[in-house]
Amino acid sequence: MTARPRPRRRARLALLAAVVGGCTLGVAVPAQAADLFRVEGANRVATAVAAAQSFAHGGAAAVVLARSDSYADSLAAAPLASDRGGPLLLNRPDVLEPQVRDAILDVLAPGGTVYLLGGDNALSPAVADAVRSLPGVGGVERIAGSNRYATAVAVASKLPASRNVALVTGLNFPDGLAAGALMGVVDSETQHSLGVVLLTQGPTMPAETRDLLRSRSWNIALAVGGPAAQAAQGTISARTVSGSGRFETGAAVAGLFASDKFFKDGTTRVGIATGENWPDALSGSALMAYGGGPLILTARDTLPSASRQALVDLQKDSRSAGSSIVEAHMFGGTTAISPTVEAQVGDALR
Repeated sequence: MTARPRPRRRARLALLAAVVGGCTLGVAVPAQAADLFRVEGANRVATAVAAAQSFAHGGAAAVVLARSDSYADSLAAAPLASDRGGPLLLNRPDVLEPQVRDAILDVLAPGGTVYLLGGDNALSPAVADAVRSLPGVGGVERIAGSNRYATAVAVASKLPASRNVALVTGLNFPDGLAAGALMGVVDSETQHSLGVVLLTQGPTMPAETRDLLRSRSWNIALAVGGPAAQAAQGTISARTVSGSGRFETGAAVAGLFASDKFFKDGTTRVGIATGENWPDALSGSALMAYGGGPLILTARDTLPSASRQALVDLQKDSRSAGSSIVEAHMFGGTTAISPTVEAQVGDALR
């Protein structure tokens, strides 16, 4: 187990109440046990920009940039963003969007690196050239493979100090979003992400993933979700972390943030994102990894019982460990997470 470090630049959205390019960040909602904050924008790109404002004014050593219209190349991205000390931003494939350009200029420290996830079809050479031309950008590095499985392997190759692995299906997004927040927490001893996320082809193990699994010695291997657990059989001895659906599996992953699992202390922050779509949860997963807390999935109109119980249990654990969950960050507006869910989150954390 590791101590859960405080982030190198503390991702405390409560300190950054602002409106940036139409994105509302850090608007407090009264709660008895924890402060609730909306991290939202007019669309998926703007919400990721809002999340990135935790690194405002040159607080990011790097930025990870992923395409905004597909999750395939970015399911493994949260540990990379957290390890490199920066946010995950979304951008259309063909041109660098003005709000993304402005966000990079704001958050990236002079000489920092921008990582582009996926090949030219994911983020075009025009996007790469536009990023490269920005003042203060020290380098642009593309991380890509021949498919989503190989891209996840390429991301993992950038994290050689990460000795744990979470397997998730690459054919859907919810399991990977929850696992990314866990694997991306920075180990207080190594100062690198705890682990990497690798993809299975549903219940089948792709050759690219199998080869990397066999080439490293892993401390802990998790198979998150039923398909990943099936794929792991015969390749690696992995602990199954799964439930009857996406919310139950997400809750099971969140349970690993308790003080007697991966960590020695209780979490002080949690993230909430819709489990019905991926963009808000993707940028949220990277930020929660950096902040040392879980990402819990919800339906739009009601907090699933498993997700609610995960919040209750985590608050109880945190208090028994001498701390408390004091921040809950909700990624996305009311069309993604309703006011009813917001109130239910607050109640669960009392």
